Amino acid sequence: MSINLNKRQKELVDFLLRQNGYEIVKTYADKLGVSERTIHSDIKLIEKHFMQRNIRIEKKPGVGIRAIKEKEKLTIVTENEGIDFSTWGRRKKIMALLLFNQSFLTFNELSELFMVSKTSIKKDFDFIIKKLSNGNSLILKSDAYGTRLSGNEENFQKGYLEFNRYLFGENSFSFEDDELQKINLLIPYYGENVVKVCSRVLYDYVKEETTVIAEHYIFNILNVMIILVYRLSIKKQLNSRNKLNKKQEKDATFVRIADYILGKISLRLNIDYEDSDVEYFSKHLISNRFEPFPIEETHLSVVQEIISKVSKSLNVNFIEDKELEKQLKNHIPPMIYRLKQGIKIENPFISQIRNDFCLTFNTIWVIMSEYEDKLNITFNDDEIGFLTIYFQATIEQAKLNKKILVVCQMGVATSELLINRVKNIFPSFDTLEAASKAEIEFIDLSNVDFIISTVQLNIPDKKVVLVSPFLNSQDIKNISKLGANEKKIIEPSNNQIDELPYLNNYVNPEFVFFDVDFTNKEELIENIGEKLFSEKYIEKEFIDSMLSRESVGGTDLPTGAAIPHGNPKFVNKTVIAVIKNKNYFKWNDYPVKIIFYVCIAAKDSKEIKNILSDIYYLVESKEKLNQINRIKEKEEFFRMIGAENNE
Repeated sequence: MSINLNKRQKELVDFLLRQNGYEIVKTYADKLGVSERTIHSDIKLIEKHFMQRNIRIEKKPGVGIRAIKEKEKLTIVTENEGIDFSTWGRRKKIMALLLFNQSFLTFNELSELFMVSKTSIKKDFDFIIKKLSNGNSLILKSDAYGTRLSGNEENFQKGYLEFNRYLFGENSFSFEDDELQKINLLIPYYGENVVKVCSRVLYDYVKEETTVIAEHYIFNILNVMIILVYRLSIKKQLNSRNKLNKKQEKDATFVRIADYILGKISLRLNIDYEDSDVEYFSKHLISNRFEPFPIEETHLSVVQEIISKVSKSLNVNFIEDKELEKQLKNHIPPMIYRLKQGIKIENPFISQIRNDFCLTFNTIWVIMSEYEDKLNITFNDDEIGFLTIYFQATIEQAKLNKKILVVCQMGVATSELLINRVKNIFPSFDTLEAASKAEIEFIDLSNVDFIISTVQLNIPDKKVVLVSPFLNSQDIKNISKLGANEKKIIEPSNNQIDELPYLNNYVNPEFVFFDVDFTNKEELIENIGEKLFSEKYIEKEFIDSMLSRESVGGTDLPTGAAIPHGNPKFVNKTVIAVIKNKNYFKWNDYPVKIIFYVCIAAKDSKEIKNILSDIYYLVESKEKLNQINRIKEKEEFFRMIGAENNE
């Protein structure tokens, strides 16, 4: 019988499978925002889950734990294992009946089959239609015969895609080489012949091509192919459109590839297909970058604008980076195309991106939301995650290439001590050189990124961090702000909250709400939004943009905070509302009590990173959030962030 893991447990599985060496339980507890006792309970369940996948957890007292993957034995989940009575298993079975049996289902039959109440079945149907209709118009229809799915063929195929994602998501695959296992999960539903033929034809094509295609794009296309071919095998074809002109069609290359692949499959499985099927498949090939996408002038201007805005917001110069520009020119045009076509691409790394690069991720989200109306598209977490990878990779490369000059007036020994301390705290700073104040005028500073000095220097156009010879916690923070670009460095023993100037500038006492009683995110977003609208800080549309942002990916954190944000074009004046609720309530994935309601005007886009950085400084640990939770008066909160009051 399969073990069903909740979201937190799946994240813990991901940590275990990706880590190198041993980790102590406290590390997982801090990352997931729960107690060590909860982690121990989760590990007991995960051990059973791992047993089914030939993985064991090795424990070493005083050292930690790790997951060891033993020799692989592929297992395929089949329908003859009996009925899975868990909520997940029940919903999977109901979806399969609706999609593959095209059955009329009644509440009575399902209630008896799964031995649950009709109320539970009603909740199942609500969940199922929300899941299957994601990005399409598939609906549930009920009549005297029962309940069934209704929609056109394209909507049905999108519904099958969502079903597949449900299967993959609940089976907690975390290794990149698990793609084969994922595809094997589809065999009981689509048939071994369809799955194997589609796999062979696609991978044969990929091997013959010189273009390098990312593995997750290949997997997406295989997923689409299996569904399309399965539907063709049962005589379900897409609606016919105008006959394709394969020589003059704008996307002719992709049409020819689609026709070639479907032709190969047609011969092996003896199925018929139409131009409408070729057209549909070719759109997915475009979206998954199977060939270079033709770049238009408007695409170039969008790429350059985005690079410029992200540079200003993150305070990192991406403008001169030709490699980043090239990557975005290749990525953004097909991204715009697939979003306009309503084609969803799953980002296999999205959870890790949201956790590890939250500041970059949310900064890019705020910037890209400005382009939704301009391009007539709606972004989602997966797409923002792909963009984050490009920018974060450039940031990490910049960190590795930093050249830092250390100036110390107290001699070589003290200089070496200071250099070694900097190296220990900032291991990514590869090039550290020592110099005396007298030597400065003879050194070429043009290739020095910044200077760490124990003595006052007057060097124009060069960033200088003044530190003590023994590098205290404030020195570390100052170096971090200038050189690390991404995360503030805080020594573990110090829970004191430092002054947060950017947050302090934009928090208005009128919009700090303590001990309020919200029970869901929609109520909070609308209520606070109305207050901000009445004071002309935002336009009405901002509330809808924030709700829309939340619908495609929550902004909540495992520490117990949420940071909702919306489209800057609907903000008249930048303001951060702070809400401390009486009780925790579930936001999206996690229970939250502290909410930072972020409204940043387009004219202040250069401040996005600074504002979010101050907020993340407060919400990244439960200790700091607990300090806020203990506050009774607004004045105390403002003192905490570095001001007596903010009026």
